[in-house]
Amino acid sequence: MRRRSIALSIWALAIVGSLVVGPAAPAGPERTSAGTIVFIHDQEPPSLRGSWIDNNLLATGLVTNNIWHGGQIYDNTATLQPRLFEAKPKLVKTSPQTVSFRYKASAVWSDGKPVTCADWKATWRVFVNPQFNVVSRAGYEDIRSVTCNGKAGTIVFRTPFAAWESLVSGGVYAAHVIRGKNMNQMFNDSIPVSSGPWKFQSWQKGVQLTLVKNPRFKVGPAMKLDRVVFRFILDTNARFQALKAGEGHVMEPQPQLQIADFLNDNDFKVQRSPEYAFEHIDIQLGPRGHPALKLPYVRQALITGTNRRQISSALYRTIAPGLPTLDSLVFKPFEKALYQRHFRKWGFSQSKVISILKGKGCTGGPDTPSVNNSEIFSCPGVGRLSFRFFTTTGNQLRTLTFEIIQRDLKSVGIELIPRFQTAGTLFGSTLPSSDWDLMMFTYAGGPDSKITSNTLYSCGGDQNYGNYCNPQASAAFNAATRELDPAKRNALLNRGDTQLAVDLPSIPLYVRPKWVISAANLSGPLLNTTS
Repeated sequence: MRRRSIALSIWALAIVGSLVVGPAAPAGPERTSAGTIVFIHDQEPPSLRGSWIDNNLLATGLVTNNIWHGGQIYDNTATLQPRLFEAKPKLVKTSPQTVSFRYKASAVWSDGKPVTCADWKATWRVFVNPQFNVVSRAGYEDIRSVTCNGKAGTIVFRTPFAAWESLVSGGVYAAHVIRGKNMNQMFNDSIPVSSGPWKFQSWQKGVQLTLVKNPRFKVGPAMKLDRVVFRFILDTNARFQALKAGEGHVMEPQPQLQIADFLNDNDFKVQRSPEYAFEHIDIQLGPRGHPALKLPYVRQALITGTNRRQISSALYRTIAPGLPTLDSLVFKPFEKALYQRHFRKWGFSQSKVISILKGKGCTGGPDTPSVNNSEIFSCPGVGRLSFRFFTTTGNQLRTLTFEIIQRDLKSVGIELIPRFQTAGTLFGSTLPSSDWDLMMFTYAGGPDSKITSNTLYSCGGDQNYGNYCNPQASAAFNAATRELDPAKRNALLNRGDTQLAVDLPSIPLYVRPKWVISAANLSGPLLNTTS
């Protein structure tokens, strides 16, 4: 899962903050105690340098979000709550946009040094330094100045930035730790200090990573645990078997059919809710992608030949019945007042795909759809419609999704060649390289992520790895990022989404449900819909 973030660490790992363990169960390789929780996860961070081009995984954020702690964090209702800050940051004025904040007197680093505005300023300088490969400079690059007075800070923006509260509230690096360092090489294997409830202890790569309680953390509720162990199990079956066997206490799994086995098991508690994350297929429009993908009619054939409704209804029938097809790349169905189904017009029709392709002079494909078809279309000037399809390995439901899409498209003369990779390789190397044709993955974020849709869909956007560029879409999304009025901003975002539904740089599939599965003798886990 790829994280969308305009701040270093604002999302909260709510499920480990206030856990209490009942009678201990054995867990290996780490034995549990009343003060230890074992958290089973499907992806291992490639490093602890989160929000970097080579490492923007959700798995990294799960570890670092409670180390580089936020001035505010999202609670389990997706509402920002002050944590290191004394109170919510204030929008002092709008022209020029000016924001003030103050850290609590009790906010200190684990080495005893105070958390101050100087740390925020140092972090800002990291994110605007062109030598550092941060995943996005959105918001930071719009700041004119940061003025500090001990714990207090004043930020003046050069141009308005609508997601200012999320940006200002993000976690910060320790200025005294990063001073003069090459940030592209920092935190490869460890993190020396923490401003949050947990601090780094050890990392046995390929097996587990351990955090321990930060005794200097006084700005929020005291941790009821001594230690959190993240166990990394990449195989889907093995992960769920480990939880069943008592080798861990809690999981925040990606959607898998095995979740159904826990729904009526009295030894476990299961929480579920839609989250701010959506599964989609990005289409590469740059020079390293297949030239056919630059043709609008080929992209239209891809979405028309993909049975999106079947994917959500068939694969989620037992674990999330009624999961709707997603018809927007900006808003989620649960954002009812804002969500408009711009992609609804692209219904599934295999006969229409064949008609589209033949109408453009493509040859060599079938005359009628057939599950036994082996004939692949070739189109004028771009050749055979055979595309490399990238996604993560070790994820059974995603594999099944690919198989449905592959079968659907092969039936109408379009070939998909699977290229499955580990999350670290896919998101750290392949995605930013733009050397792919189609890529299926999840973008995860929070309520403000839509405000920075320009990073994904505007010409030259920080995370626009598919190289989509439409001046009309860019104008709408760039204006939305600068618009402080929510109603006007949302109208601009929907205008941009309307253009996306015409151009098809990406195919939306569904909003991901989120689950937390925990042992019945564990109290305190809360599902957090942000990421």
